[in-house]
Amino acid sequence: VYPRFGRTMEWDTAAGQAVLMAAGGRVDTTAGEPLLYGKEGLENPHFIACGAANP
Repeated sequence: VYPRFGRTMEWDTAAGQAVLMAAGGRVDTTAGEPLLYGKEGLENPHFIACGAANP
């Protein structure tokens, strides 16, 4: 589990999120929504990255 509450931009998280999701993990905002891309301003909301529950 990796909570991130500091400022990040889309380019900071895209590759890591792709690798994590390919391995069965997920990245959600603190509101419980998936972390999405193509936002105006390109700044990410706070998020939590989690590995697969049963790797």
